[in-house]
Amino acid sequence: MTRVHQLAAKAGSTAFDAAYAAYYASIAQTDDSGDGTVRHRLRPEVGDGTIEVTSLRSGFRVVRYDVAFAREHRIGYAFSGDHFELEHCVDGHMRISEANAGDGDLRARAVSLSPRRATDGVVAHGDGERYRAVSIIGTWSGLESYLGGLGADALPATGPETVASERYLGRSPALRPVAGPLEEIFVHRRASPGRLLFLESRLMAAMAALLDGLTVTAPAADDRDLTLDGLDDHEVAALRRVPELLWRERHAPPTLADLARASSMSVRRLTTGFRALYGTSVMEYHRRRCLDRAAALLVETDWTVARIGHEVGYASPSNFGYAFRRDRGTTPAQFRQAHS
Repeated sequence: MTRVHQLAAKAGSTAFDAAYAAYYASIAQTDDSGDGTVRHRLRPEVGDGTIEVTSLRSGFRVVRYDVAFAREHRIGYAFSGDHFELEHCVDGHMRISEANAGDGDLRARAVSLSPRRATDGVVAHGDGERYRAVSIIGTWSGLESYLGGLGADALPATGPETVASERYLGRSPALRPVAGPLEEIFVHRRASPGRLLFLESRLMAAMAALLDGLTVTAPAADDRDLTLDGLDDHEVAALRRVPELLWRERHAPPTLADLARASSMSVRRLTTGFRALYGTSVMEYHRRRCLDRAAALLVETDWTVARIGHEVGYASPSNFGYAFRRDRGTTPAQFRQAHS
């Protein structure tokens, strides 16, 4: 029988810290290198990879996951209503089963936001599948103080339970803009005096994106073409296949008409449905995915810039360099130097 590790405590409390410390001690060897980040390296019998925890002066913790468990890994949790957690899955997936929200998979490029209520459930990682993600952990009350100290507006009310559940299970397009700054945290490996300041800056950017995403006015209830409620289940399933189709054919990308035919939809239905599901256009989503993958390869490999550009679908190094510089404000070589 698969062991279920238990985490149950009030967010921000000593008991909360102790629960996490006991969990890490049960699965990993801990290395506190003195640079502000504690690294928990999985024991060989548990799996491969590292969970890195960085405590920021703002009161939040940044947790970076890059792990592959040797067998199914399950974590039970019971958190108070003040527990705040914002998680972006960079790669892989994690199964969530929660008493009120139900069941769902947090998959690559999805963002999950904990609800403002007590939560009780289990998350599970598959046998041998690598999971890469970044999580911001704190308290809702601490978040309100943080935003107030910056002169920002308070976050809006969570809304109906159905809305909170969709956000918690990573299904809300309103949260997708948060992925960008969180992914920058994931790929940042630079050991420098400015490292913690960089993490604080990305935290601030993530909270700005969260605030903007949660306060955007929802589409009118009768605007069926722009909401998921107006899409049949088979249409949603077809739209979820579009990103992988684009990635698989990235060296000779299909047109919107090609994608519409492959999805048995009109071009208009495809584009409006895709925006409702992912919060952005088809081609902008694909462009972002390619450049995010390029950023990760620049940090994680010693491949040439030209090879990376080709890997993510650009026909020439100059086209890749221009696109990357326009998106990140720096050249691929400068980005690699800054994050290595």
